Amino acid sequence: MTDSRNRFVRLFRLAAAAALACAALLAVCVPAQAACTVGACISAGPRLASVDTQKSALLNPLLGGLLGSSLSLTAADWNSLATGNVQLLGFLNALQASTNTSTPSQALAANATLAQIAAALGVQAQAQANTSLSGALQTLASQLSGTGATVRVGDLLKLTADTGTLGTTTVNALDMLTGLVQLYNTRNVLTTPKPVGISGGVLGQAGLINSVALYAQVIEPPVYVCGPTGSAFRSAAIRIKLKLDLVTLSPVTSVLTVLPGVSSASVAISKLDVYLEVARGEGTLAAVDAVGRAVTLQVAPGVADAYIGAIDDSVFFNRSRTLSAADVGYGQVGSLVLNGSVFAIEVKSTTRGQAPFTTSVTMSGTFPQTRTVSTSTAFATSMANSLASNMAVRTTPTLGLLDSVVSPVLKTLVVNTLSPVLTPVLTGVADPLLNLLGIGLGQMTVTVDGICDACASFKLTKSADKADAQPGATITYTISYQNTGNTTLSDLRITDPTPAFTTYAGSACGTLGAGLTGCNVATQPAAGATGTVEWRFTGTLSPGANGSVNVTVRIQ
Repeated sequence: MTDSRNRFVRLFRLAAAAALACAALLAVCVPAQAACTVGACISAGPRLASVDTQKSALLNPLLGGLLGSSLSLTAADWNSLATGNVQLLGFLNALQASTNTSTPSQALAANATLAQIAAALGVQAQAQANTSLSGALQTLASQLSGTGATVRVGDLLKLTADTGTLGTTTVNALDMLTGLVQLYNTRNVLTTPKPVGISGGVLGQAGLINSVALYAQVIEPPVYVCGPTGSAFRSAAIRIKLKLDLVTLSPVTSVLTVLPGVSSASVAISKLDVYLEVARGEGTLAAVDAVGRAVTLQVAPGVADAYIGAIDDSVFFNRSRTLSAADVGYGQVGSLVLNGSVFAIEVKSTTRGQAPFTTSVTMSGTFPQTRTVSTSTAFATSMANSLASNMAVRTTPTLGLLDSVVSPVLKTLVVNTLSPVLTPVLTGVADPLLNLLGIGLGQMTVTVDGICDACASFKLTKSADKADAQPGATITYTISYQNTGNTTLSDLRITDPTPAFTTYAGSACGTLGAGLTGCNVATQPAAGATGTVEWRFTGTLSPGANGSVNVTVRIQ
């Protein structure tokens, strides 16, 4: 009997040793080991280096107009937003708390007010000890409290990378705000926007423009992305209407008074309506070199079209309507006094941009990093020249018998008068306003916010509560698990067969790892039988988190 017992003890020790040595084979997880994947976080936004008084005076009415509300931040506040980067994962955790959700993914999908989002950004800014940014965001949250409609951050930020990879990735506060305002406008502002008044002096065009009434509407919001190679991102698609009150232009009319039948003539040009539509710029993440810290993007700016004249608001601000030259009618720009009679001068013109070629852009080194991709450095100037050459001019009412004589000369006079105006209107008024929304005429600004390097690794170890035991005795194994990678793990289960020369006696869930929400023994053999025990988990196991399960067997 003693020899037999010793034989069983030796066999048990061998089985226990085998179990301890081969724990990774006896207890497995799905996925126990996933391949490493790399990606990047990319935004298409303004990324202003700083905000001066002039830009601040534009940002308040521009973004306030898109919200159908009012904003009144100081230049210092806007500058804090422009230069403030907030840790993305920390922001999502703060938003998770304010939206009463359980995970960052749920927070992305939750309906949240702009005030809640600004406050969550502020919480993370405070955690980073950025007091100026935190203060600006608190002020912003207070001013946004009246915008009660909600948005989903996940409609702006497409997060296909695992949240565990975002620990060092930041998001620019002004980029995030601008994108959310555009998202809000698309989702919630359904009627024609109210005009925003801006003085020519604020635009740096005091000698040319008295004031501008700006109408803006977002046709499509931007999409930022954190994901692997092949992920797509885009800028917004915007329509703006500029009603320009010009400093009155009174060209010399001697070319008219020498015409037969013309005894006197004067021309005054004092207003102009300009319409712009910039389609979304698009890009894809082409390659990521995590070791060399390099990211390659394929970027194509959006097509920009411009019109002068008159387009009915019900057409121009209809998001589902595709604009064409047929939608453009004549709009009044001034008046002609001819032989003592007054006539309205009306013009119309269109220019349609060409689809730009895709450009490859590589950024390397330290992130975030920003690059502007341009179709042409002279894009706005070329557009202005095209509007001038395509311009049609007429008078209302017609000039009667003098029409065939006067109209051709009048057209040349009006075109020559407006031509010098069009370039500064596009480059000095339209382009700066669009740039504040992260869009440019013939260009697209993109930022790589960081690289996401995701490796999933699941480590298992197995230990016993005693080194040896007699037949009939029990032994309890503890299987410890740990996420040693940098990405969260989901759909986890651990399986473990009863060792040789033992039968099943019982099992239980032990310590639950951080991020997991539950554990249960899904399958088990009958007491006294042999077979496999399986533990299944709900929730996700956070990077670095660990826990345990246990199983008890009886030695035969």
